[in-house]
Amino acid sequence: MPLPPGLDEKIRSRFDELIERGNKLLSEMKEQETTRVSNIPRGISDYEALVLNSCSLIKEVLANSERSKELQQNIAHPVKYLGPVSSSVKKIIGILEDLKDDYESGFLDDLEKRIAADISADYMGQAEALLGEGIPGQYDHVPAAVLCGAVLEDYLRRLCQRQPSISITKSNGQYKTLGPLIGELEKAKALNKLTIKRLQGWAQIRNDAAHGQFNEFTREDVESMLKGVKTFIQPLTPHPYQRINSRATL
Repeated sequence: MPLPPGLDEKIRSRFDELIERGNKLLSEMKEQETTRVSNIPRGISDYEALVLNSCSLIKEVLANSERSKELQQNIAHPVKYLGPVSSSVKKIIGILEDLKDDYESGFLDDLEKRIAADISADYMGQAEALLGEGIPGQYDHVPAAVLCGAVLEDYLRRLCQRQPSISITKSNGQYKTLGPLIGELEKAKALNKLTIKRLQGWAQIRNDAAHGQFNEFTREDVESMLKGVKTFIQPLTPHPYQRINSRATL
């Protein structure tokens, strides 16, 4: 699932900007026939800024993964400013170009998963707050069920995207809703029968809440749904093109 267009464009532009700044610094070294940033006006500050900004971008794209830490360490290693640093600048440019290529080719999904997880956690927190602040006997647990169902639907859509045989859109191009997504996962045998049954139960609660069938479920049902969905929507560990463990359960 792609990132929001604005954020995607911001990341792509940042890659281009930092690579251009690195090449400009190298060009200034060549024009002044020096490999020392100390011999270039504002050379040291420009180099330090390139290092810090590059590390920030890497952390943004790769979070705190091992690859992120390794690349940041390679970039931010101690430098003797009075000695040759052109090779360090070239290394930074190379790292940025490689990472940009991976990003634009779709090989990096850490950032998207992190954003999706943050959004899901926020909505689940709101749903739990609604229940916590609610009054038993009232219908204020209904919006909690709707919020929880929306989080579950988004998660199942991403789950289906990891199955080559499943399309997440209908023939008219619209996204499939919660029930059809569960049906697709059941047909693909991507999840076991017990998990499918629980998903169907949660989907029914969400549908009843969304269509005004408030007497069809209770506050306790919603509390159980929240607890179950929260456990279910753990970050996916397989590679996007690997098949989900068919024996997975809650």
